[in-house]
Amino acid sequence: MLEELLRELQLLLKGMVKEQAKTHRKAWEGHEEEEESIEGNPQAGSHRRVEAAFHCRTRENISINQRAWQELRLYYMPEREGMFHRGSGLNLTSGQYTAPIAGYYTFTARLHIVRREQRRKGQPCRGNRLRVLICVQSHCQQNSNLETVSWLESGGDLFTISVSGVLYLQAGQYASVFVDNAAGSPLTIQSGSDFSAILLGV
Repeated sequence: MLEELLRELQLLLKGMVKEQAKTHRKAWEGHEEEEESIEGNPQAGSHRRVEAAFHCRTRENISINQRAWQELRLYYMPEREGMFHRGSGLNLTSGQYTAPIAGYYTFTARLHIVRREQRRKGQPCRGNRLRVLICVQSHCQQNSNLETVSWLESGGDLFTISVSGVLYLQAGQYASVFVDNAAGSPLTIQSGSDFSAILLGV
């Protein structure tokens, strides 16, 4: 009787040892797979996923009358290297980007512009100022905004004006690009001008 009990106890212990070894082996294999994954992609373990970002371009030429203030609309997302889009909130038709989460966003607008009328010889160059702004909720005078100013000297040539910086947006607030043409002649924003943003952090 005692021998049978000892035999059963030995068999039970063997089974427990085997099961424990099997569990340890699975855990080790999983650890090795994780290490291989990190070794194959070192950035996976050290970089966080970008939650919100976009890069779009104006779909067509946009006319800005003299002494006019205008919000830029009608963008598109080209399928080419260097373009990106992550998350929601971008309205390509209205040109407004609504923040999906609250945080600090870095914005950039780069506009290619042509003056449609040459300034006549001897005509004084007064007030030929062009402002490009990225504003929150379309209230450029009331909220924080990004702004750059250019003084126009000669007409007819293509030139580029850029504005960039960081804005804090609450979830649901939007940002968009405005042009303030204080010059004495109309302008054309060329198709392919850029508007982009990336969420930096919360």
